[in-house]
Amino acid sequence: MNKQWTLIPEPKEEYVKALLKQPNVPKVIASLLAQRGVHTIYSARDYFRPTLEKLHDPFLMKDMDVAVARLTLAIEKGERILFYGDYDVDGTSAVALFMHFFQDFYPNIDFYVPDKYTEGYGVSLRGVEYAAATNCQLIISLDCGSLNHDEIAESIHRNIDFIVCDHHQVGEELPEATAVLNPQRSDCNYPFKGLSGCGVGFKLLQGFCQKHGIDPTPLWQHLDLVVLGTSCDVVPMLDENRVLCNEGLKYLKNTEKEGLKALFTVLNLTPADLKLQDLGYNFGPLINSAGRIAHAQISAEVLSSKDPKEALEQAKELGRINDLRKKYDTQNTKEAMEMAETEQNKSALVLYSENWHKGVLGIVASRCAEKYGKPTVALTLSRDEVTGSARGIGDFDIHTVLTSCQDLLTKFGGHTSAAGVSLKEENLSAFKQKFVAEVDKLTNGKEFVSEVKVDLNVNLSDLDLTTAGIIEKMRPFGHDNPPPVFQAKSVIVDGTPRVLKDKHLKMKISQGEGEQKFDAIAFSQAEKMEACVGGKVDVLFRLEINEFRGNKNLQLNIKEIKPSE
Repeated sequence: MNKQWTLIPEPKEEYVKALLKQPNVPKVIASLLAQRGVHTIYSARDYFRPTLEKLHDPFLMKDMDVAVARLTLAIEKGERILFYGDYDVDGTSAVALFMHFFQDFYPNIDFYVPDKYTEGYGVSLRGVEYAAATNCQLIISLDCGSLNHDEIAESIHRNIDFIVCDHHQVGEELPEATAVLNPQRSDCNYPFKGLSGCGVGFKLLQGFCQKHGIDPTPLWQHLDLVVLGTSCDVVPMLDENRVLCNEGLKYLKNTEKEGLKALFTVLNLTPADLKLQDLGYNFGPLINSAGRIAHAQISAEVLSSKDPKEALEQAKELGRINDLRKKYDTQNTKEAMEMAETEQNKSALVLYSENWHKGVLGIVASRCAEKYGKPTVALTLSRDEVTGSARGIGDFDIHTVLTSCQDLLTKFGGHTSAAGVSLKEENLSAFKQKFVAEVDKLTNGKEFVSEVKVDLNVNLSDLDLTTAGIIEKMRPFGHDNPPPVFQAKSVIVDGTPRVLKDKHLKMKISQGEGEQKFDAIAFSQAEKMEACVGGKVDVLFRLEINEFRGNKNLQLNIKEIKPSE
C-alpha cells in the first residue's frame, strides 16, 4: 500500500506571532500550538496546566439537574440502585467508579455487565429483568443506553426509573428515560462533547457532590478509574479529557484500590513509572480480554474489589484469560494472513474460518487491513450464524459498502472505518462476491493510499532540548492531540546505519556538511537500509529525549524513510 505524507495546513501567522511574544517560546512550539487551536497565551496556560479547576460545571449538561434529583431521592428513600455498564474498559471502569464512590456511605447498590455474545451491546432485557428480580428501583447505565428505547421502556413499565450516562451518538428521538446525560444530544449545550462514558458518569457524581455541598476531594481519588476509562476509549485528548487524564494519572500512580494494585502486579508494571500510553497498551487489552473471551463481569469485579487477596486472584484469572486471548489472536491472525496471500489480486478481503474465535476478529481484521492495504472482513461461525468484524483503510467508508450489501446481512453497524456484521451461512459466498464488487465500484480500480499526517516541515537545526522538553509538557497525548510528527528533507545519513536485533536501524543524521548530527533510531525498518546509504533521504520523526546515566540527549524516532526527490 502506498503511503502519502500530508502536511497539516499551517496555522495563521497572527496566532504564531501572538505566541512568540512570550519569552522562551521556540517558533516550532508556537506553530504546533496554533495548529492545535491554542491561539493565545491564556489558552496556552489552560493547555499546559490541565488542572481540576478547569473542569466545567456539571449542571451545564442537559438533564443533570433531573438526574441528580432522582439519584438523591433514591438515596433518601433507601432504594436499591443498579449500575449497568458496557463490557469494555470504559464501561467496567465506570461501574467500578460508582461502586467505590457509594460503597462507603450507601451500600444498597449492585452492578450488572451484559454478556457480549448472548446480550450484545447496550442495555438488554435480561439486564432489566435482573434489576426487577433484585428489587432495584433505579438503573444508571454507564457508557450505553442512548439507543435502547425498548429496553428502557420495559424498565419504566416495571416501575424502575432509568438514568442514562452515555457518550455515543444519539438517534432522532431519545429513550423515555428519567434523564439522559449525553453531550452528543442536539439540545445539550455542554461545552465539551468528547467525554468518555466513564467521564459522563463522573460528571453525574461531580454534580451530586456540588448539589449537596460535599467536599469533592474523595471524588478526585477515584480519578484513577476515570483516566483508565478515558484513555482506553476513542475520545479526543482535549479540554476536560486532558484534565481527567493528567490528574487521573497522578492518582493512579498512587492508587490505594486493591483491584488496580493487583493489575499492576499481574502486568509487572511499576506505578511510579506509569505513562498514559501504558493504559492503552497494557491495561486496556487485559481488561477487555474478559469481554472478548469470557465475561466482562470479572473485569468489573477486579476494578471494584476492596479485598487484596480476592483482587489478586481475580486479576490473575484475568491474566490467564488475556493469555488465551493472545493465543487466539496470534493463531487466527496467522491463518487469516495465509488466506489473504491467496487473494492478492482482489481489492478487498473477506476471510472466513469456522474455527476462529469471535472475540479477536476485530484485531485480526485490523492487522490484515493494515498489512495488505485493503478493506478487510474477518468472519467465523457462532451460534449457527456467520459473524465478525470489518475494518477499512484510511478515509475509505466501509459502512457505505456494508449498506450496499445489507440485503445479504442479518445485522450490521458501526462507523466509517470499523463495523460489526452478521449473516446467514448460506449467504456467505454471495456476500464475499458483492463486498469485493462494491469496493471495486467505489475505488474504480485505484490502489488504496494510506495518509500519514505531518505537523511541520522543519530544519534539524531548529530542534534542541528546550523544544523537546516543551513537547513533553504537551502531554497527555491521544486522539486529536497526538505526539507531533515532523518532516525533514534532504537528510544525510552518517556512514552505514547499525542494524539492531535484525530489524531496527540506529544512525546519525544531519542536513549538510558541518551541520549538527542527531542520533536517530528507526524501529522495524531494517528494509530501508539501502535507501539510507549513498543518497539523501526524507524522514518523518518524533522528537524525543533519551536519558542515560543522568545525561540527556535528543533522539529522532524515525517513523518513515524515503529517498529524497
